[in-house]
Amino acid sequence: MSSNSIPRATLADKLGVLPLAFRVLFSAITRLLTYPLRSTRASTLFKDVVFAALRTQLSVISPAQEQWLNSTTEAAYLDVCKKRKIQPDTDVTGKSGLKLHWLGPKKAKKVVIYYHGGGYVLAASPGHIAWLFDLQEMLSKEHSVAIVVPAYTLAPHGQYPMQLREGVEALDHVMNKMQRKPGDIILGGDSAGGNLTLGVLFHLLHPKPDVAELIGEIQLSEPLAGAVLISPWCKFGTDDDSATRNAGSDMVTKRAAHRWSSLFLGKTAADKYSEPIQADESFLSGLEKVVKDILVWGGGGEGLIDSIDLMSKKLREAHPRVEYVVQPKAAHEDFILEKLLGYKHKAQGTILVENWISARL
Repeated sequence: MSSNSIPRATLADKLGVLPLAFRVLFSAITRLLTYPLRSTRASTLFKDVVFAALRTQLSVISPAQEQWLNSTTEAAYLDVCKKRKIQPDTDVTGKSGLKLHWLGPKKAKKVVIYYHGGGYVLAASPGHIAWLFDLQEMLSKEHSVAIVVPAYTLAPHGQYPMQLREGVEALDHVMNKMQRKPGDIILGGDSAGGNLTLGVLFHLLHPKPDVAELIGEIQLSEPLAGAVLISPWCKFGTDDDSATRNAGSDMVTKRAAHRWSSLFLGKTAADKYSEPIQADESFLSGLEKVVKDILVWGGGGEGLIDSIDLMSKKLREAHPRVEYVVQPKAAHEDFILEKLLGYKHKAQGTILVENWISARL
């Protein structure tokens, strides 16, 4: 997208944030007062009220306002490092200048490459980074492991397939620059990051020409150790029954999904790499040669769950070692959101991911 096409916040847009805030507050208060009357709601009162506020914000905010209020993944990373008194450690790749933020020792034997969510439009939140630091600390009790977070270009400043190229570039850097074997690498991501994880796996299976010509073809001597897909965004359409059925128990809205996918794709048509649900049996054949194990997590109360169900079915038909877990009543990437919302207990989904990754390190 040209710089002239990127939504710029005018004075009216900036002033409009104030009435937007009042609408968000009104939604939260209304939801609180009507909570006992709701048949479809989040798993707790607190989440239900927060999700209602988020739904209003995501539905009525303009692209220009969203860009103006958006921060950066680097800012979130530096903020969490400062609060935890950790020295930041960032690599910059030589090909595109992609920043790779390290959590844990760069010399660690095992590496988890984690692509954050946010509809390809929003940066990683402090909650994302804090959750990943906690994950690395837990895993490092028994393993030599680090997590690296690629700060891929956010839409609309970069549009597909730029994020796929950067996702592949991150893997290429860890394998060839950092000299890690494929069997010592796990890919993972939530929401759009889950989408990107699948895109990278699909590129390894069937190299996408316009990515391979810039990054070079990646040769795997063995499959990657694993891939973790948390609430993966597999389908851009919002016509699934769950998008309506779970509208009151999730925070992602149809309007937000349409806005984000439009900003991400621009004028480029979706394909199997950007919209994984398009992948068929023949395309997925041989996936076990690319990645040894796959974990898919979905929330039973999220709007994407029907497409996650279908994607998991396709993966399990093509790959013999796919584990699919649906947590009843949970929202989109529920356990990561709990970190952002200040929950102190370790969530069920977090424990699952920790144990699954640990068993493959």
